[in-house]
Amino acid sequence: MKEQTLLDSISLEPTPAVEAYKAGIDRTLLRENLKLTAAERVDKMIAALRFAEAVRNSRGAGSK
Repeated sequence: MKEQTLLDSISLEPTPAVEAYKAGIDRTLLRENLKLTAAERVDKMIAALRFAEAVRNSRGAGSK
């Protein structure tokens, strides 16, 4: 019974802070990523990491 009282007291209505935060989120990208399998998302993350490392390494090579 105590659990039901707790559940009844929880509001799922978004707060103004949540609404302000959502304005800066590109939900189309989220939807596209959620269409991918977990393995595909990991592959994309690894590719992004490799790209970031390549950019970081190229900056270091040019400054010597």
